[in-house]
Amino acid sequence: MEGLRRTFQDDDFRFLIQVLMPDTEDKQRMIRVLREDEEILEGMLADEKLLRRLLDDPLSVLRVSPALFFAILLTRVRLDLESQPYTFERSQGFTMALFDAPQVRQLLDNPELLAYLTDMLVSFVRINSFSTSVRVRRGVWRKVRFSDFDIDSLVRYGSSLEEPHRFPVYKRIADICLFTLGVFSPAGEPQDAPLPMPANTAPRRGRDDYIAQGVSFYKLASRHQEAMARKQSEVLSTLAEKFTLAAKPLSVMSSRYLRPFKENVFLQ
Repeated sequence: MEGLRRTFQDDDFRFLIQVLMPDTEDKQRMIRVLREDEEILEGMLADEKLLRRLLDDPLSVLRVSPALFFAILLTRVRLDLESQPYTFERSQGFTMALFDAPQVRQLLDNPELLAYLTDMLVSFVRINSFSTSVRVRRGVWRKVRFSDFDIDSLVRYGSSLEEPHRFPVYKRIADICLFTLGVFSPAGEPQDAPLPMPANTAPRRGRDDYIAQGVSFYKLASRHQEAMARKQSEVLSTLAEKFTLAAKPLSVMSSRYLRPFKENVFLQ
């Protein structure tokens, strides 16, 4: 939860206090408490009053940061899976119940992984484009424009970089695969169907394509020297090893809670 505490803004803490502790007089002191006490903050994020406020009052979403919004939803998914021992998958026209909810909960019990998923979701609130010069051949360079939600574009961009500079590209490609598989792959979607994506984004791929590329690029990212320097090797390795399992809390979040907000929150 330390990563989340660093991410949250004072206004986020004020929102928590306003909803859950409206009679608190010394709000600044309470903000300091929440920044320092992991157990209190975790308990507040799990309070159903927060979720109800977000779902019942759409304007509340505008008063919190994306980080707090997604942290509340992921915390709720973790609690939901305590009373639901299974998740759903669809294959060859049949919907199956897989009793893997305890394994999904275990992933979300890892504070570093929960913080990573929260940061990853925040990164998709807005798509960014950038231009850079790419060497075509010796002495010839061309300016090319890339999108950070286009896998093919990022692969081309990564190939133009030396290996020491490829970590952000490896990680972003893997994040796109996990995000797409989780958020835009509703429970019950046939596994071999192209995933439904927002208009004007990356070309659609099949589920297996996203899994294969996500696993591959998380492995590359986890082994990169920059991952070691950022102390992210372990969480990236976990995502590579348990990629499809890590997509499930995102899918549950998307189907149960995110639907009213999806078009307005992501990929603007």
